[in-house]
Amino acid sequence: MDLTIDQAALSRALRLVARVTPTKGILPIFQMVLLDAEQDRLTLGATDGELGLAITLASQVATPGRTAIPARLLNDFTSELPAEPVRLERDGDQQRVRLTCGRFVAHLATTDPDDFPTFPPPDEAGALDLDAARLRAAIARVVFAASRDEARPALTGILFDRSGDELTLAAADGFRLARACLPEAGSSAEPWLVPARAVGEFGRLLVDVEAARLIPTADGQGVYFVARETSLFTRLIADRFPDIQKVIPQDSRTRVTVETAVFRQAVRIAGLFGSGEARPVLLNATTSGLHLQARGDETGNAETDVSANLDGEPQAVVLNTRLLTDVLDAARSPQLELAWSSPQTPVVIREAGKPETSDLWVTMPLYDAALLHQAPEAAAAA
Repeated sequence: MDLTIDQAALSRALRLVARVTPTKGILPIFQMVLLDAEQDRLTLGATDGELGLAITLASQVATPGRTAIPARLLNDFTSELPAEPVRLERDGDQQRVRLTCGRFVAHLATTDPDDFPTFPPPDEAGALDLDAARLRAAIARVVFAASRDEARPALTGILFDRSGDELTLAAADGFRLARACLPEAGSSAEPWLVPARAVGEFGRLLVDVEAARLIPTADGQGVYFVARETSLFTRLIADRFPDIQKVIPQDSRTRVTVETAVFRQAVRIAGLFGSGEARPVLLNATTSGLHLQARGDETGNAETDVSANLDGEPQAVVLNTRLLTDVLDAARSPQLELAWSSPQTPVVIREAGKPETSDLWVTMPLYDAALLHQAPEAAAAA
């Protein structure tokens, strides 16, 4: 193997590789980066046993070849090099790769590339082509809602439901649900349940990319996410995602429309008060607006009023500020609509003016007797 490559391009690719490569434990081969040089390109490969990443870069290849080098060392070393061409060549018969860049020279230990894991072949017939910007936005709207509890594997994934005329992405953790829809991107294929970590990593790859391709594996147990010359592989979760239609309330007694930025600021401030991880906030919808109130035995209390349009009955509900802030950070519309039926029922959040079949979030209410007592309408309803 003998090749020359741009230092900046190699360093950028190795930073992505580092996100997949474990720093310790598991198998030693997982801490390596596979280098595969052929014709005018170099492909870098990395895996942690769950995710597999392949990045192809333009390169001047004098002699094709394959090898595996410690990923962290190569990443750290390359990032410190000057912006000059990097040459990688096999160092004679020794199990070393000689790396030169300007006045810097290193001899890096290698491992047999044949020990590197392989992945099942893709099934191009089942490929799904999408607009990258729209897919990236959909991922951002749902990925935060996935559970981190490995005891419930189905909830650690993102549902890619390709049935009907659209692609639906959904995530849930038992306390909230997020749904995003991509019209005219559906098919009759079976849904995928993709690990949330893989989906989040792919979202990072979609910056400044026009098109994205999703390709199932031939065995139906994995999927490739492809953006330009970068391919991310993951195995699917062999479990069943909950029926989201049963989670989303179909009716409401109270609907409130608020300015997103103003409401986000008010919720963030409310989250500074209260106790515990949830930091509850009372939302009291009245004919004069939306009143927010938070309290804690050790922190004190805070309240504010937000301009809002009420449709339906005046009513209050208590929500988790942490979960609510995640939703508000993901929303991009200038106005949001919150709808609920009682202090004990889930709250549905949508971007105002959008149809009910579009993107939405559902969050479960909290029961806080002290806060609910502050809202006469809520206390009566409870």
